Amino acid sequence: MNLIFPLILIVSATALCFFDPNGLLSALTAGAKSGVTLTLTLVTVYSVWLGIYEIAERAGIPEKLGRALKTPIKIIFGNTDDATRRYIALNLSANLLGLGGIATPMGIEAAALLKKQNDFYALTMLIVVASTSIQLLPTSVISLRIGAGSSSPSSIILPSVLSTFVSSACGILLTKIFIKR
Repeated sequence: MNLIFPLILIVSATALCFFDPNGLLSALTAGAKSGVTLTLTLVTVYSVWLGIYEIAERAGIPEKLGRALKTPIKIIFGNTDDATRRYIALNLSANLLGLGGIATPMGIEAAALLKKQNDFYALTMLIVVASTSIQLLPTSVISLRIGAGSSSPSSIILPSVLSTFVSSACGILLTKIFIKR
């Protein structure tokens, strides 16, 4: 793949140089402009949510969330220590809000702790749950749709909730069936 995409870019750019030299520059400029616009949109959304996360962390909400989610986490992941449960809870809550980029550092911390504990089952379950995450509010996708000029950016909420619920339920069920504790 590292060779295919640059090759496609070189062949396409070469072809455009011969057939439409002005089109090459306008296509590159339009693509760069679109990329910058989408990046700024996502940076804005992530900045707001990271600020909210920082406030929540200072208020002790992650610890309370970890305690509140203790039973569901125990059912899904088995017995985990408090630190691991806290990172799993933070990962799950960020994924529920559709903030995969913000959920990733917490998931990495939880995975590192589970690896130290040699808990292969819980680590596998974390990867499955984080990958299929139920999204009650797909914030990143809505932000991308706003940045792309969608007339109804939030129309994907119900399909997103349904599809992520089904994928999460299937992932959890299959992991419970095929991975031994």
